[in-house]
Amino acid sequence: MKNLLYICLLCLTVIACKDEDSIQTFFVEHQEQPSYSLVDISKTLIDFSTADLTEDERNAYNSLDKLHVLMYKATDSTQDSYNKELKQIQKVFKNPDYSELMAFSSAGMKFKINSIGEENIVDEVLVLASANSMGFAAIRVLGEDMSPEKIAALIYKMKDANLDNNKLKGIIDFLK
Repeated sequence: MKNLLYICLLCLTVIACKDEDSIQTFFVEHQEQPSYSLVDISKTLIDFSTADLTEDERNAYNSLDKLHVLMYKATDSTQDSYNKELKQIQKVFKNPDYSELMAFSSAGMKFKINSIGEENIVDEVLVLASANSMGFAAIRVLGEDMSPEKIAALIYKMKDANLDNNKLKGIIDFLK
């Protein structure tokens, strides 16, 4: 009887600790759904050998590990579903454990960038990009001891990097 009580308490603790509004939970619950596509991208996909990186930018690149991209494609016939799914992921981005770094719009797309970790050193950067005509992508940038400012500078340098388009083909095909 005592063992049964301990098992029940353990189960309740595990259930109570589950963070419904975490990015990890959202990815796990949605990655197998037919409207979604999940792509894991290694940092080696981006070749900065032709870019003139500062030492800080090179350190930022070395702090990266990989990117997980979860995409939802919107079409004219799925706008209601898209709006519902977008509200869910926006709720996740409002999780108080995530620090908002910035939010902006450009060329009809909305971006929200959050981080997980300390103020100057983070373990995860979260990006939400959305456009009613295309859908949305939630991106988890994973690494160790990443500096948000240095990562932002590195993102700016992406224009000078060589991208392996074969590896990006799956993302591009999904969004077409």
